[in-house]
Amino acid sequence: MQATARKGWVAYMGVLTFCIVFGELSNLARGAPFTLFTLAGWMVTLVLLVAAWGYALQRPIANERYWRTMFWLLLLVNALMLAKVALASTLALELVLGLMLLLVPAYVAAYRYAFRSPQLWLPETAARRTMPTSWRQP
Repeated sequence: MQATARKGWVAYMGVLTFCIVFGELSNLARGAPFTLFTLAGWMVTLVLLVAAWGYALQRPIANERYWRTMFWLLLLVNALMLAKVALASTLALELVLGLMLLLVPAYVAAYRYAFRSPQLWLPETAARRTMPTSWRQP
């Protein structure tokens, strides 16, 4: 990835992460109930953020097989969430779909991280990026 694109991804991820954390803290501050559904949503969001940050920073986290599985799981969970919202009301569905547009780049990053970043998953690359510099061979 080119340096300019990387800067753009990092900037997007910084704004997205701030908005998500701020939004969730605002919900809790307003007294929104903390349910198992809330916790599940946080877990899904965390997985998406980690994958997108991994792509933005071009750093291997876990392994390629894990992220390929998680990408499809994220899509499935997201589809189930949209179905639940659609059953609630049309207005709620329109609002959530509008907000989902802001997440499309994060899903693109998660896809690219899992399926289009082979340079990150080469054993020597992953080991070299995660080991302390004092351990590296010259």
